Amino acid sequence: MSIDLSGQVRKVLREVHALLAEKHLIVERPVANKTMQDLLAWCAEHELDTQRWLSAAGRKVAFDRHVLQMIDSTLEQLNLASSAVDLSQGSRFDQARQGAGENKNVGVAPMQHRVLMAQANCGAYFPEWVTESPSQWVMDIAWQTLQLNAYSHVLVVENRDAFYEYFALQPQRYQLPVEALDALVIYRGNQDESKGCKALREACVAAGKPLIYFGDYDTAGLSIAVHGGYTHILLPTAAALLEQANDVMQEADQLKYAQAVTAFAEQLSNNDPLRAVLLHNTQRQKGLRQQAFKGALQLLSIARSVG
Repeated sequence: MSIDLSGQVRKVLREVHALLAEKHLIVERPVANKTMQDLLAWCAEHELDTQRWLSAAGRKVAFDRHVLQMIDSTLEQLNLASSAVDLSQGSRFDQARQGAGENKNVGVAPMQHRVLMAQANCGAYFPEWVTESPSQWVMDIAWQTLQLNAYSHVLVVENRDAFYEYFALQPQRYQLPVEALDALVIYRGNQDESKGCKALREACVAAGKPLIYFGDYDTAGLSIAVHGGYTHILLPTAAALLEQANDVMQEADQLKYAQAVTAFAEQLSNNDPLRAVLLHNTQRQKGLRQQAFKGALQLLSIARSVG
């Protein structure tokens, strides 16, 4: 067992603190609850007498200020943060300042507020010990520090390798429209990496910022684009998709997204170019990986009402 209380136990104890501060004399929780079992086991580990906490039937744990003081006194002796402290709002450095404990599942993850950003044409700034200056910088940066009003569009790239090659000059895989060349280019990420991009995307949606999705032409990628708050999607031309999209690059397990994407396509007007592109994928199950895109790419608006 960890020397510290678990994140879930701490969450419940903060709730108890709040209720007692509202003039509740006692706050009860079911003994059978796993969180209470974890707390009682922790108390037994540190030789705290919990008998007086239990109701007569032994079905409830009864908290009052004395019980919390007993728990906090033990935490202080162990050089751990008080049960009233909300560790979920800080980083691991903040946890270290609060005490000796570390709960990696609680608090702000290292990548939670950060994104990978690609910036073009920075080769001249690289030092002499870099043998070949790349055509772009890739920066790991806190998204809140970005001046979004410096860019007309924000563009999110689905795949990491495509992100690293976004501004590559040799070889030139495709031609980007000017809006995509001038955009703030961000890697979408996965797991913890995706949290910063998600927060940035939500800020763009709230601000009405044009938001471009650049990813695979498959049902999963198209579903992200049309349901994720994006205003545009970057794809090969319709003619190129008809010629190059194939069964191999459309995985069978993506069928689960097809109904929702089809429904979105069918609410578009017949003359909306995105409609045919979406339906070609969902009805014929043809896909094309982002890495296989060639030639001139087009920027399609994602309308959300019948035109």
